[in-house]
This record gives sequence, structure tokens and C-alpha cells, in this order.
Amino acid sequence: MGKKNDMIQPADAVELPGKAEVSVRADETELTASSQDVERRVLHELQIGQIELELQNTELRQSRDEVESVLENYTELYDFAPVGYCTLHRDGAIQRINVIGAILLGEKRSKLINLRLSQFVSDNNTAFFDEMLATAFNGQQKKAHCEVVIHPRGLRSPTTVQIVAMASATADECLVVIIDITERKRLEAQTRAAELLALNSQLVQEIENRKKLEKTLLDSQKRLRNLTANLQSIREEERKAIAREIHDELGQLLASVQLGVSFLAGEYSNHQNLVAKTREMEIQIAEGIKTVQRISAELRPAMLDVLGLADALEWQSQDFQKRTAIECKINVLLLENRVHPDVATALFRIFQESLTNVQRHSQATRVEAQLVQRSRYYSLTVRDNGRGITSEEIASPQSIGLIGIRERVFIIGGSMRIFGSSEQGTALFVRAPVTPKETSYVTQENHHC
Repeated sequence: MGKKNDMIQPADAVELPGKAEVSVRADETELTASSQDVERRVLHELQIGQIELELQNTELRQSRDEVESVLENYTELYDFAPVGYCTLHRDGAIQRINVIGAILLGEKRSKLINLRLSQFVSDNNTAFFDEMLATAFNGQQKKAHCEVVIHPRGLRSPTTVQIVAMASATADECLVVIIDITERKRLEAQTRAAELLALNSQLVQEIENRKKLEKTLLDSQKRLRNLTANLQSIREEERKAIAREIHDELGQLLASVQLGVSFLAGEYSNHQNLVAKTREMEIQIAEGIKTVQRISAELRPAMLDVLGLADALEWQSQDFQKRTAIECKINVLLLENRVHPDVATALFRIFQESLTNVQRHSQATRVEAQLVQRSRYYSLTVRDNGRGITSEEIASPQSIGLIGIRERVFIIGGSMRIFGSSEQGTALFVRAPVTPKETSYVTQENHHC
């Protein structure tokens, strides 16, 4: 049964080709429709892709235009900047340089590539430039800078520039800025010159004013010293006159009274009370005579005028030793016995004042002095073995004795020096001319050892 149904009947066989054709046509129709959909989809995708490509192309063109614009602006900024720009390799060779940089170096840009910038730096400034470049590449600072003088090629004169270097991120290159500061330096130099000129004018004016003040002061000092000299001369004359009066008049009167008292004591030897009284009066008169002689000698020793300077100094030395128990020795070597009165008085008073200072301040036990005459001057030296005078005491306005010695030395036109130390005591050196100078004021030298 089943097989019978599966078999093709003749009628069905006649319809089969038609059905097949219909089926094939239907299949072809379906295939055609399916192919067209695919084509449409593909075409749509292609159109979308084309649009995307066109958009991308438009964006690329815009980006390219922007990059070209930026590059053009950068190039203009780089090439025509008011300062020099260049890129250096680690070894200092120029990799790129702008127009101003090439102008500063005095060479075409193409010829500057691979040349070392240090070739253009002055020999005196090479060390500064190398140190700056090393600092930039070592990353010790974000920026390194220095001021150097460069020698451009060609006819350009040496130029003072400021160089600022900053290394790149890779540290294989660094950007260098070269700034011409020649004009600034010139203006600074002019400004400094003007300031120095003004300061110099002020100094000249101040010097002139000080010279005027100094001249006024010197004139005043000269007048004061002349007055001091006159006063000392008057004082010496007064002392001489007083000493003469005391010695000649009062001394002779006391001597006469002493002689009369002695005569009375001899005449009335039987009157015991009278004799005792006259003896007492004689002793008092003798003491009065000694006092008169001492005062007279202190005012003006007669031997200075009668016997001379050497004997007067010897007498003063012995009298000082007798009064103070300080050993005092003096050695006098004179070519001539006669010494100018003003010089003799000054040297005697200086020696006298020196001994007074020794007694009051030095705590010495021994004094040694020497007066030597040279061809044109006298040299007086007074040494002691005391504590030694200090520099403060030498300069102190309270040292009246030293001031008096200085004035006497100045008056006769001499010079003096004072040395003091705790080990060697004090030494006074005085040089006095053989003939005193009326208006000579020699600069004094005070030294402290």
C-alpha cells in the first residue's frame, strides 16, 4: 500500500516539469530578492564608510591645516624672535638656530650647524660658559645662565650677551637663549660713570673742605704752639729771674742773718739761755738757706747757665737718686760744651720731666740715660726697668708730662718716640737739632711694643 502511494502516476508525471519550473522560478525569485537585499545592505555600508572616510579626511585636513598654522607661527616666532635661540647637543654642538642667533654669531645658519657654541665665546669667559652648560645638562637647576663676551665672525664687534640654558626632557639636548645685553651694559657703565663722576666731585669737594679745615687746624696749632713756646720762654725767664732774686737777695740776706746770729752766740757765750736761742735760730736759718737753694735750683738750676748742660744733667741725676733711692746713671758725650740756650733748656726739662714720670708711674728701680751729640742733632735716651708704658697712656690726654715733653720737642723742631713693654720697661728717644728751628713742626711717632 505504501509503495503504491509512493509511485508516480502518469498524470502526475505530466505535471511534474511544470511544477519543477514553477518551483525553480519561485526559488529564483526568492534568490533574486535575497541578493538585492544583500547588495543594498552592502551598498549602504559602503556609503556609510565613505561618509566616515570623508569626515575623517576632513578632520585630518583641518588638523593638518592647524598643525601647519601652528608650525608656521612657531617658525615665525622661533626665527624672528628678538633674541637668539639655538638647540645644543650634549657636546655643545649647535643643532638648530634661529635668524637672530645666526646674526649674533655673524654666520649663516647652515654653516653654524654642528659647530660648538663655545668657539664663539671669549677665552676669558669659556670657563663660565662650560660651567653653565654642565649645570644645565646635570639637571642641578631648571635653568642655568651666565654673562659672557662672544666674538662673532665677520665685521661684527665683540658682543656682551646673557646666555640662558634649559635641558630637554631627554637631557640629550638643551635650548639656549642668547640675549644681546651690550646696550644695557653700556647704559649701566654710563650710569656708573655718571655716579662715579658725581661721587668723585663730592669727594673732591670734601677733600678741598678738609684741606681748608686742616689748614685752619694747622694754623691754629701753629699759633697755639707759638703761644706755648712764648709762654714757656716767658716762664723760663721768670723762673730765672725768681731764682736769681731768691738766690742773690733772699739767700744773701739769710746768710747775713746767720752770720750775725753766729756772732751774737760767740759774743754772749756767758749767757746760756741767749746762746741756746741763737743756736736754735742759726739752725733754722741754715734750713731756710737750704730751702732757698732747693727752690732756686728747681726753678732754674744755676749750673745750667754757668757750667752748662752736661753738669746740669749730672746734678739732676744725682739729686733724683738721692731723693727717690732709684738708681740713676747718665752718660753725656758732647762735641762742644756750649749748647744753644733754647735747646739746652728743652733737653734739661725733658730729662727732668722724664725722671718725674719714672718716679710717679713706672715702679722702676733703675734709670739709664744718655745724651750724644751728632753732627746736626742731639740724641737723648732715657730708659727704665719699670712696668712699661701702655699705648693708651701714650695717647691719653691726661698724660700731662708727655704732652709737655711733646710740646718742648715740637718747639725746637725735633722728634720723639716712646716704646713700652712689660719685659723691658719704657724707653724715650728724643732727637733735637743743634740749632732750633723757629717754625718747624716735625710729625711725632709714638709706638707701643
